[in-house]
Amino acid sequence: MFGPSFTQPYQLGRKMVRGRFVIPSGIRCTHASTIGKCFREAPQIGVITTKSIGAQPRRGYREPIYARYAPGCYINAVGLANPGAAAYLAEFDGITIPEDKFLLVSIIGTDVESFVEAALTLKPIADGFELNMSCPHAKGYGAEIGQDTELMLKITEAVVKAAHVPVFVKLSSTLPNLAAAAEAVVTAGAAGLTLINTVGPALAAVGTSPILSNRLGGLSGDGIRPMGLRAVEQARRAVGSGPVIIGMGGIASAEHVKQYAAAGADLFGIGSALTGLDSLEMREYLAQLEADLCAGTDTGCRRSCETRLSMDYFRTRVAANVQLGPSLFKLVLENLPGPWSDGDMAGKFLFLCVPGVGEKPFAVFSCSEKSIVIRTVGEFTAYLERIQPGAEILLRGPYGQGVPAFSGRTVIHTGGGTGIASLLEIAHRLKANNRQIFLLGAKTGEQLFEVERFRELGTVFTATDDGTVGRRGYAPDLLGEALALLTPGEKNNLVFINCGPEPMVRRCFELQRGLAPEESILGSIEYMTSCGVGICGKCSSPSGALTCIDGPFLPCSEFDRHSPGA
Repeated sequence: MFGPSFTQPYQLGRKMVRGRFVIPSGIRCTHASTIGKCFREAPQIGVITTKSIGAQPRRGYREPIYARYAPGCYINAVGLANPGAAAYLAEFDGITIPEDKFLLVSIIGTDVESFVEAALTLKPIADGFELNMSCPHAKGYGAEIGQDTELMLKITEAVVKAAHVPVFVKLSSTLPNLAAAAEAVVTAGAAGLTLINTVGPALAAVGTSPILSNRLGGLSGDGIRPMGLRAVEQARRAVGSGPVIIGMGGIASAEHVKQYAAAGADLFGIGSALTGLDSLEMREYLAQLEADLCAGTDTGCRRSCETRLSMDYFRTRVAANVQLGPSLFKLVLENLPGPWSDGDMAGKFLFLCVPGVGEKPFAVFSCSEKSIVIRTVGEFTAYLERIQPGAEILLRGPYGQGVPAFSGRTVIHTGGGTGIASLLEIAHRLKANNRQIFLLGAKTGEQLFEVERFRELGTVFTATDDGTVGRRGYAPDLLGEALALLTPGEKNNLVFINCGPEPMVRRCFELQRGLAPEESILGSIEYMTSCGVGICGKCSSPSGALTCIDGPFLPCSEFDRHSPGA
């Protein structure tokens, strides 16, 4: 298998597939746009497994959902969150899976009927189905079904009959008789097995507080590799040489791939090792891993699932809680995780966490003030609005790519609502060698905060929906006034930085395209961000970039949809 032959195509279902690496379910590619991007840009990936999809939507768990508890070791509990089969199918409108790539659609259910319903709905996009019989922490799903052999076999037989594509069964390493279960599902018609899922249920804590919102989760990364190898070996001995086995669990290096192959795996899932890798780093990592396997070496890739990003929690306390307006407040903290000066957090963000309550990402408004501006929109932010000085809070980060060090340019910043909070640090970073103009908007004057700080750094124009401060209207509508200030030379040297709600940012793009190259038009849209390290995939942009790890500020073209075949 190894050496030059590692890159040879292989038969999987109806397809000749190129690439022996598999993206496991729930890792990175949870939206269709990111699936398209990975297939388009990483030829080493042959199979992408979707997130586990049910016939009906499932909300899942609140954040935190993913944490690091030891070097190279992680715990997660997403709760099988998914939009439901019909809504997920709609995500693939206009996206074509390449002929040499295989989309393995993971499905969940509580009984035969719900599995079959999900399969029939998603059949138009599926090259194969993976039956999740192994999630360790969702009551009524996953491992609970996998432990009921009779039900598991009925589900397998029913989906095989309905799907007419290869069906893989994902089993847990903790099954008391894994070999018998593997043999049974193959007899029931499964074309192969996926081994293993995360291991649990388990509990990890910060201090004495369980860190996951669900308290219990599944373990992944380096710590479970021995269990994955044992499971693959048991299953292969039980099912013989025919069925395909996708092996996974702690794979990070060529040595690990060879170990799984020796145990009996045909394809190799890369999951936790992708933690903290942006899109370019992921492509380079997979290319190096494949090159190592082709050359018979094991020196190019790291040998652990450890991430380069900090996932440790930093303890601090609230120094002040300042009300800025209705449902708008500023937390001033005693300390930040680093000795940062103004501008050091430009285009980056932190997670704020209160164990047992929740976790969300926020931009640092001012490093020197150690402040974060927050709008109350849900349970966690409502808790933070009431938090008292002296209360402990946990911080995680920083995350994000930051913004380029533009120099000698005219920078026009446009911020709407709490999107304004991301602009001050960027303005401090760019103040030395650029002219700066700020277009700031909010619903009312009460919600237009800290304007004087921006006036110290450049020219400010304001707009409010009700006209109580500045022009009546929206922040993008101020662009004409800003351009009127500029000389022809300045107009030919523009940079645009936009942050706020999606409609506002997209309106900015419409007005700014044609005034500057696309790489000089940056935006940050407030997509759902749950992990910050490129694993959960919730923050996928229309192009498939993950805004938490590739952004959050991206060129405007990354907010356009791309075709996998492009």
